Amino acid sequence: MSALLSMENLTGGYGEADILQDVSLTVAQDEIVVIVGPNGAGKSTAMKSVFGLLTIRGGKMLFDEDDITGWVPNRIVQRGICYVPQVDNIFREMSIHENLEMGGFLKTGDLSAAYDRVYTLFPDLKERRKTMAGSLSGGQRQMVAMGRALMLDPKLLLLDEPTAGLSPKYMEQIFQICRDVRDTGVAILLVEQHAKQALAFADRGYVLAAGKNRHEGTGADLLADREVAEMFLGG
Repeated sequence: MSALLSMENLTGGYGEADILQDVSLTVAQDEIVVIVGPNGAGKSTAMKSVFGLLTIRGGKMLFDEDDITGWVPNRIVQRGICYVPQVDNIFREMSIHENLEMGGFLKTGDLSAAYDRVYTLFPDLKERRKTMAGSLSGGQRQMVAMGRALMLDPKLLLLDEPTAGLSPKYMEQIFQICRDVRDTGVAILLVEQHAKQALAFADRGYVLAAGKNRHEGTGADLLADREVAEMFLGG
């Protein structure tokens, strides 16, 4: 399966500090890939590098055969990559529907097809579309954030800690929505602290530690790896 996204020996970080050191990963079309590892491993930094939010000092990034190394975020969005940060990812004083409208800011003309696609994935949002987003539960707000990103019909969706602070019920619901999104043809790269649960549903995973690749493989293989389990999954 050919790679939609390919990060090749990437080195970079913030200011003069290189958080990532020769990190490589790939995401194929229609695939869910998760990045796990201990705190400070560089997981979120790796994701932000895809979206052009840090300084790259080595390596390169390829997306759908284009070299996007060093591109700025608005150009990356136009190329087909959307990013959902962990916090401050919705407009709390706007309704659900208004949040989705803001997500479609690059589209011209009728947004009906985009609304239909998002509301099909998130039927709970359709029922409450006039509700102010700030009044929703954490899980529902995460759905709004994901739906807003999907309004642009991206090829790749980046999710930074999408289940942080959620109940087990909402965690499983978000993971199921990720599967549904993947099944529509949108690849997903996500960072997760809930490593065991994420590896159980992801197609493939990468384990980072101290800004470097440590392990990679299918989610099932990483879960079954004794060294991974003992060092990174709590035994």
